[in-house]
Amino acid sequence: MLRYIPKAWLLLPALALLAACGKDKEPPGTPGGGSPEDAVRASLELIRDGKFDMYWRHALPPADFATLRADWPLRNAAKTPVEPQDRERFEAGVKRLTEPDAEKKLFADLRPVLVRFDRDYKDQMPLISGVGQSMALTAIDQEKDLNASQKRQLRDVVNVIAPWTQTVAWGDQAKAKQAIAIVVDTARNAHLSTPEALHALDFEQSMATYATGWTGLKRLLDVYGLSLDKSFDAASIDTLENSGASAHVKITYTLLDKPIQTDVTLVLLDGRWYDSDLLQDVRAEHARLINTPAPATSVPAEPSRTAAPVTAAHIR
Repeated sequence: MLRYIPKAWLLLPALALLAACGKDKEPPGTPGGGSPEDAVRASLELIRDGKFDMYWRHALPPADFATLRADWPLRNAAKTPVEPQDRERFEAGVKRLTEPDAEKKLFADLRPVLVRFDRDYKDQMPLISGVGQSMALTAIDQEKDLNASQKRQLRDVVNVIAPWTQTVAWGDQAKAKQAIAIVVDTARNAHLSTPEALHALDFEQSMATYATGWTGLKRLLDVYGLSLDKSFDAASIDTLENSGASAHVKITYTLLDKPIQTDVTLVLLDGRWYDSDLLQDVRAEHARLINTPAPATSVPAEPSRTAAPVTAAHIR
């Protein structure tokens, strides 16, 4: 996965289905947005729906998208050969998830664990959750690739998720059966085989695989009462500043009924609005792949473009 994709994924909790304010909607995947709000709204809708191919077509100017797609085999390639034991574990895991009657076999293995959890660990969930929360917050603070705004948002998410984990009936066997069925269905639909085959996926195949995993994740969270669609419906987008060449947009959403905010800076290129930080990351990664210096703090306009450089410390 691209180094910058996890940063883009920070937007995922904020995905929202927002009205088009009476305007005719542009075709999905149209590069950029006619306004800062339209650009963000379309990105969120495409990610929400798992249309990741269209998302990248929308999120990048055409030339940058063409470069991303052309670079994909290099970005998606394994950095080092897969060790035999890792390959065996991967293939064994895929086999367990996709073989006939996988659901029954997996539940038979999991059921004693669920019984033991309810007997021995259910009352310790506040402690277990607290330890996990502390570890997550420490990891966020130590992550060098996140800026202050990103760390603040992730801390807010962790501080909402941690109390929720204490309320979930993790030992519920009926829910476990539903969850296993979703995991098995997702694995089968992903058509996984070997680690090498996974790394050899082209751009379109990779986007389809990500979409399958994202859909499975949303279904899995729904089983345990965490509906991302509820966050979708509660989100709002507001432009705080717009200089005509760059704009600062705030996204407000709820996660488990708790409000969380994040923000993004957009830049105007050829009359269309794009996420400045995401565009920086894409261009920097391309420069790294071809071993040339990359701009560190700004997204300059290409010769025919009219955008001013934008320095940003906002959500990717």
